[in-house]
Amino acid sequence: MNKTALLITISLLWSVAAFAQPQGEIIDRIIGVVGNEIVLQSDLENDLLQQRLQGVDPDGDSRCVSIEGLLFSRLLLHQSRLDSLVVTEQQIQSEIEKRLAYYMQLFGSVEAFEAEYRKSVAQWRDEFREPIEEQLLIQQMQYQLQSRVTATPKQVKEYFDNMPTDSIPLISEQVEYSMIIIEPAPTPQEVAAKRNQADSVRALVADGKMRFNLAASRFSDDPGSKYKGGCYQNISKGAFVPAFEEMVYSTELEQLSPVFETEFGFHFLKPTDKRGQVFSCCHVLFSPTVSDDALVYTEGKIDSIATAIRADSLTFEQAAIRFSTNEDTRNQGGRVANFRVGGMKHGVDELDRNVFLVLDKLEVGEVSEPILIQSPGGNPQYAIYKLDSRLAAHQANLKDDYLLFKQEAEADMQETAVDKWIEKRLRSTFVKLNPDYKDCEFRFMWIKGDS
Repeated sequence: MNKTALLITISLLWSVAAFAQPQGEIIDRIIGVVGNEIVLQSDLENDLLQQRLQGVDPDGDSRCVSIEGLLFSRLLLHQSRLDSLVVTEQQIQSEIEKRLAYYMQLFGSVEAFEAEYRKSVAQWRDEFREPIEEQLLIQQMQYQLQSRVTATPKQVKEYFDNMPTDSIPLISEQVEYSMIIIEPAPTPQEVAAKRNQADSVRALVADGKMRFNLAASRFSDDPGSKYKGGCYQNISKGAFVPAFEEMVYSTELEQLSPVFETEFGFHFLKPTDKRGQVFSCCHVLFSPTVSDDALVYTEGKIDSIATAIRADSLTFEQAAIRFSTNEDTRNQGGRVANFRVGGMKHGVDELDRNVFLVLDKLEVGEVSEPILIQSPGGNPQYAIYKLDSRLAAHQANLKDDYLLFKQEAEADMQETAVDKWIEKRLRSTFVKLNPDYKDCEFRFMWIKGDS
């Protein structure tokens, strides 16, 4: 079908869907067309519902803002198809599983979810696939528009120079710091003992001499499932380490897996449900423990490293690369990045309380004494910290806060670039809007003279 024929078809759909239904009996209707894409009344109502859930009471102006946002998203979607953008099946499925996991948490079980939606999880996935694909295409198109814009140092300076003095923000105290972490390792004897224990307990369960849930409650070292029969329900694929999930999907339902090893220790498991990208299973974990002797040894080792650094026989960066067991910082010489805003500076109000208390006592360049901490998984670790720099609270300036102003300048430039792109595309894109919204004051010319 050529474009003219398609637009005629859409116009006919518009007439039937939007205007042929009696007042008060509309279930859904088309309220806008952008290129080959449509905006439905239900899209608008869902957008307004989200505002209400966030505590905003939408008024007439809010409806107009929401409609313009929907028109913009359809313009992006229309252009993404013209540009032949694609999203992979893996991206689509990953996003579907994220949404499904949220709903499972909300409703508490697969059964409650299916009862609420009156359809199976598989049916829900099939129906949700197209909207998710469209949303990912919209995001990809918008990213392409914005990623083309980068601010040069000259543009950042111009942005800063044009800022009103009373708009320049106050920045709290900031620090840059590095750390070396060493996690004590269990002895080979302890590892072998745990492997043997895992084999023995699995044999008891396999022979019917011990129930699985009793084995979990008595022996498992996983506090998250130990007292739930070792079971996890409705887990989205990708939430657990790969070796664990590979064993789930390679083991038949209700059958015992062999004993296998992950970074957490030795396991055996029993899958209880597998629905595409969501699974349920029960497992028993045997984690080798770290002896008191290993802790003492690790404390002495990291203390010797700190002493060598203070004596200038080893730099902190060299020690981090050579000895640290923390993968996030080891390859950058121990320096700790601020992943929230980028760069290496951390506001002191953002720091973990224990890290702040250590850094607060250090002079710039000084290395701390060894500190006993816990990993995210709860394992004991020893750490030393070095304060790389300290910047007192101050009014933001270009020398100390260049990255902040670069981000703000680029955001401003990106908004301008997107505005120009919309204006350009609207000159060559078919747009039709329901007359009910002709009085809206839009930022862009969605309503043309002949609309």
